[in-house]
Amino acid sequence: MPITILLVEDQSDVRHLIRLWLQRLGYAVYEATNGREGWEAVSRRKPDIVLSDIAMPEMDGVELCRRIKTTEATAEIPVIMFTSLKEAEIQLAGTSAGADAYLSKDADPRILKARIEALLAARTRQSETTAKQLDTARRQTLGQTVITLAHHLNNSLISIHATASVVKPDNVEESKKLQQVCLTESRKMLVVLKALKQMADDQELKTTVYVGSEVMFDLEAELARLAEAASRKQS
Repeated sequence: MPITILLVEDQSDVRHLIRLWLQRLGYAVYEATNGREGWEAVSRRKPDIVLSDIAMPEMDGVELCRRIKTTEATAEIPVIMFTSLKEAEIQLAGTSAGADAYLSKDADPRILKARIEALLAARTRQSETTAKQLDTARRQTLGQTVITLAHHLNNSLISIHATASVVKPDNVEESKKLQQVCLTESRKMLVVLKALKQMADDQELKTTVYVGSEVMFDLEAELARLAEAASRKQS
């Protein structure tokens, strides 16, 4: 798909000329005649980049840029202020509003193309960096969750082992105590395994691991087995 550009310019002859430049460069161009129309178009179409004049009726380019950059859904859209005004105060206002670049209306189309491509490339790099950061954070959180759940499982197994190591097989009361500990701790492990199962579902992970043709661990079967055992104990 071609790169989409919103051109916001109140002078029809200038807008027509710039649109022809952009179309010859291979871009898909949408037009707006002032900042208010431009904001409506940005909200509706989400263009890849906005080229906007500064001095316009109803809403000027500075206010349009400010709205784009302070709205979460549009903040990442690059904005080039397209103007013939040279006053430092005007450019400072645009920069404060978040403008990414300035370009004269009579600039060489090749410069315009280079500026657009540079801004879009920078946006792509930023998006890729953000995606990598989010993925790293997700993996770290997932790793910590697995460690925590494994810790709970280990505690339950230690509790069962410790109780079993001091129980005398011929002592009915102690055997009942071991049975109760096993039941209690297996219920805890069932909760942990369900949490692992939910996490596996959320991450679309396989819960059965194979080595060759041998099934090493089937979480689904283990959940069913523990649930059935707990049900029998309760009855």
